Amino acid sequence: MSPFSAREAEKLGYTNVRVLSSGIPGWKKANGLVVLPANGLKKMIFEDESYVLIDLRSPETAKAGHIKDAVSIPEADLAAAKDKFPQDKSAPVILYNDAQASPEIFGLVRGWGYKNTAVLAGGAKAWDGNFFPGEPASEIVYVKKLKPGQITIEEFQQIATVKPSDKVILDVRDSGAEGIIPGAVYIPQGQLAGRLGELPKDKEYVIHCNTGILAGMALKTLQDNGYQARYLDAVVLVNPDGSFEVSAK
Repeated sequence: MSPFSAREAEKLGYTNVRVLSSGIPGWKKANGLVVLPANGLKKMIFEDESYVLIDLRSPETAKAGHIKDAVSIPEADLAAAKDKFPQDKSAPVILYNDAQASPEIFGLVRGWGYKNTAVLAGGAKAWDGNFFPGEPASEIVYVKKLKPGQITIEEFQQIATVKPSDKVILDVRDSGAEGIIPGAVYIPQGQLAGRLGELPKDKEYVIHCNTGILAGMALKTLQDNGYQARYLDAVVLVNPDGSFEVSAK
């Protein structure tokens, strides 16, 4: 939760609101267990996102009915299947068993370097979406796709370095941000709708925040108001001197 979101929660009457300042990226870095709710997976399926979904149940059970796009790797065989996983360690990996996959199984895959590993909340027994009968896939095929409006890390870095005249880096982090990328425009996401008059429409805006969440919200605000924009869905650390580091989530 961001400080901005915390303030909004307090306005709704919640009196014991705390902020994990490092957010989900910090939680992942600390190897904390990540649980993906069913609606999160449904959204990924609906939006045709790139991910690896592993069905840890027996082959017979998976054949009787599995979640769309699942790859069948029984839990007992998972450790030996390490080399079947994508080379791209930023690939989202989602694990499910009959019940919620164990922290040990999560830790195994997370320990291979897949920082976007998660377990499906409640496992197959709690899944209220469709199951598909038939032989599930046995080989992992992962092709990373950009989300609508997303810019790659490489192109973002190039724009931030070269500073082409027709593009503007828009920083929408919460108020209190220290360093700013040289040449960027800083407007906190919570203030953006009221400050659109400061942004001419003859530029393309490349939006970033700390993690991509606020940037995605800002993208919709700009697009709904006729602006040309893309956003960076990545972890961004801006130092007080304006230097910055970008890494995949």
